[in-house]
Amino acid sequence: MASNELVAFRERWNQELKNRKEENPLVCASPSSSGDDPGQLGHKDSNKSCDTLKPKESSCTEDERSGGNAAAETGQPQYVSIAHSLLDGRTSPLLDRIQQEKMRRKRQYPNMTNMCSVSRQQQMQPQRKAKKEEELVDQLIQDLNEVNDIPFFDVELPYELALKIFAFLNCAELGRCAQVSRAWRVLAEDGVLWFRMCQREGYHQDASVSSSPCWKSTLRDCRNSYRAVCSNWKNRVGCVRQLQFELGKILCNVSSCDSFVLAGYTSGDVRLWNTLHWDLKSLYLKTNSLSANTHPRPHVSHVQVNSTVAAASYEDGCVDLWSTETGGEPIHHYQSPGRIQAFGLSLDSPVLVSATGSNVRLDSADEYGHWRTVCETKLPKTVESLTLVPNRTDQSPLVVLAAGEDIYLLNPQEEEQPRTLHSVYGHPVTCLDASNTLSAFGVKRTGWAMHDGGNKVGSVSGNL
Repeated sequence: MASNELVAFRERWNQELKNRKEENPLVCASPSSSGDDPGQLGHKDSNKSCDTLKPKESSCTEDERSGGNAAAETGQPQYVSIAHSLLDGRTSPLLDRIQQEKMRRKRQYPNMTNMCSVSRQQQMQPQRKAKKEEELVDQLIQDLNEVNDIPFFDVELPYELALKIFAFLNCAELGRCAQVSRAWRVLAEDGVLWFRMCQREGYHQDASVSSSPCWKSTLRDCRNSYRAVCSNWKNRVGCVRQLQFELGKILCNVSSCDSFVLAGYTSGDVRLWNTLHWDLKSLYLKTNSLSANTHPRPHVSHVQVNSTVAAASYEDGCVDLWSTETGGEPIHHYQSPGRIQAFGLSLDSPVLVSATGSNVRLDSADEYGHWRTVCETKLPKTVESLTLVPNRTDQSPLVVLAAGEDIYLLNPQEEEQPRTLHSVYGHPVTCLDASNTLSAFGVKRTGWAMHDGGNKVGSVSGNL
């Protein structure tokens, strides 16, 4: 009974499939019945493999089950071949049917398929080009942001503001920041930071940012030199070099500036050494014709040197000035009425001052290198010491003079007498020095009280 019912069920199923096939022939195979664009055939073919796995879901699936080339050849119903395929272990029994249907449609509509693919490529090409251009623009903007902005974790700051923040760090802290990222390393090794750090430690005060290609290396060299000097001084390690001119001559006065050493002797000779070149002999500085023809020759009383000129005064009141580059004959010479008690040369500008008794003379070089007398004045008392105010290269020179108990300030641009800075009766000035804003001096006090005696140090502040 059961076998007869199974046979009857198979016959009814086969008959139902044949009837549906006759009513809807090739529902999925006809492109005109679907009403879709031929360019979308590829999308439908790719979706058909998933629809065939669900029986009685669409007309296309029923059509494929009702007929096929394999069933016609074997004379068996389509569901029998499907059952055999499932028993063989195939996951998609209609895969061969789908592939054959695709090949048939490609042969039937080759031209339409080619036209659709070409039109699709033409539509995608400008989109791809526009997308590529947008990616390039985004990459350019990102690169510019990396150059101009320094990422501080979740905040982006301009380079100048980030540099201002890093200026508060010391050397060790900058080294740690340089290990954070590439952007922080560029910022931590900026030359402006190391230039300011070098000046804060007292090195190269008169230099500019462009004076050194790498201020980080310059600061390291300066620190190493300082440590070497301290170590050699502590351990008594060093080399003493002798700048002896002639045996039997007595040294009267000596002066040094930068790498130059200037010495004057009782024989009237003046010699100049450059310590950067120890192998070279000393420059021979000729004296003026008046002192050279005097017998015996006058002794040298004062010598002064800076980076450009060297000056010397003699016992007979003569003053000679030489160039440190050429030596030889003096470039400037004048004669004072008596012996020179005080003598000074500016370290940073071509200015020379001398005092004979109470007379003061100030000479300077113009922009063409020609020396001339700028000022001559007379004080009430004999000048005992003087000093030039430093750091006045582009300004008028100032001279601080000590005469007895008084301290004066000489300004060549003022037509009046030198201005008095300090004056206390009975307290003579013993020593004197000056900076660009402060004048310091020592006085000898001779009071009656016990605590009023002894040497004292005073100062005068203000715009000298």
